[in-house]
Amino acid sequence: MKRTLEALIALSIAAMFLISPVAAATSQGLEWGIEVNDQYNFDVTSDTNGVNTLDEVMYFEVTGGLIAIPNILTDWTSIPKPTFDVTWANGTTLGWSALIFLYYFIITDSWVVPIGNYTLLGELYEANVFYNGTVFDTGSYWGMDLDNFLGSAVNIHVDYLKSDGFLAHWTVTTDNGTLLMTRQGIGFDIMGFLQDNLILVAAAGAIILIAIVVCVRRK
Repeated sequence: MKRTLEALIALSIAAMFLISPVAAATSQGLEWGIEVNDQYNFDVTSDTNGVNTLDEVMYFEVTGGLIAIPNILTDWTSIPKPTFDVTWANGTTLGWSALIFLYYFIITDSWVVPIGNYTLLGELYEANVFYNGTVFDTGSYWGMDLDNFLGSAVNIHVDYLKSDGFLAHWTVTTDNGTLLMTRQGIGFDIMGFLQDNLILVAAAGAIILIAIVVCVRRK
């Protein structure tokens, strides 16, 4: 019995050192929120001068590249870049259609970011000399905005879902139209709504509380 117990303890200790370095958070609180073979589907639409020019579904599948995040990150470009298989819903490759992503890589260089320490990610992004977007952090999303690119009326918005770090929305707005890429299955951002409407929520809560007190007293 004693030997069995010692063996179990030894196995438990050994298992602690077998944790994948990819799964473990860094000392700065960053880790990957996605895994190989994860798939994300997006609705991609575009309109020009009020005319719909694109309405398709795009698939992203994680194929690799989830290497260990450096324990101490000091530069945005040092964040590892996972790899993806990107196709249209019918299985065909993007081909020349991939040129639409030129506007994406003007503001960021990856489809996914590590999760955890979004304050640090914001600092690294804003310190990068190549990107000029403005970082925002609200509710369930973290991302960046770029207004009036090169002095033209081109506004670009990118946000990632905080829970897994993968792209949630990408929007390009110009004088002539809009390109919108929205991840399927995200749902309503209740946390963002509460943060953006904190005063209204508090007022509604106070009204409900007063109503409850009044009803109790009448009884």
